[in-house]
Amino acid sequence: MIRLRFLCVATLLAACGGAPKPEARMASSEGAIRGAQEAGAANVPQATLHLRLAQEQRDQALGMVKNGDNHRADMLLARAEADAELAVALAREAAAKADAAKATESVEELQRKAGH
Repeated sequence: MIRLRFLCVATLLAACGGAPKPEARMASSEGAIRGAQEAGAANVPQATLHLRLAQEQRDQALGMVKNGDNHRADMLLARAEADAELAVALAREAAAKADAAKATESVEELQRKAGH
């Protein structure tokens, strides 16, 4: 009888994926993706690639959650969040480089005017 109960519990755990639904990770990955979009990742080719990867991984993970594969979904959501954060960093780097180039150009223009 105890064996039968154990088998039933084991079967139920396997059917449920054995892991809780990754609610927090779903929210944090969504926030990271939104942050990448707001940081202008769509305007930077390298950042765009990582943003797209993050979105695809999140979509796949949501499908896994629907199928009860919560552990794998959680891991994929973590990857999606990391890719989105990388997209933010790349977008910010591109913006900083553009600002630095403008500042350098302004300094050179002032030096040319002062030299005349």
